[in-house]
Amino acid sequence: MKVAVVSQDFQTITGKTGRARRFLVYETNTEGEVTLLEKLEVPDTEATFHDLHTDDITPHRIDEMVLITREAGEGLTERLSRRGITVYITSETDPETAIKKVVDGTIPTVAPTPHQEDGSC
Repeated sequence: MKVAVVSQDFQTITGKTGRARRFLVYETNTEGEVTLLEKLEVPDTEATFHDLHTDDITPHRIDEMVLITREAGEGLTERLSRRGITVYITSETDPETAIKKVVDGTIPTVAPTPHQEDGSC
């Protein structure tokens, strides 16, 4: 399974998923081992999930992965599910710990951020 973690500092799990450009991409195997594949920095020339707000067709580099973040809005989590992305919003800060908890079904999750009409993300 491939897992992307929103990580502004490439060390801890961070939030602001819609505008995120930095992700740690891991792979897990059947024995539960977690391997870092890449520190992905989406260039400014490519769309963020916020940019793809009404576009479910343009590919994003983490389509079809599991996504772990500290914050994401209600609408975003719904849109990401249409891209085949399973979202876990958690208070956990360590990427590898969070991934292991996703695998064993014990990850602590929090609710998506309610939609704000003022356009902020």
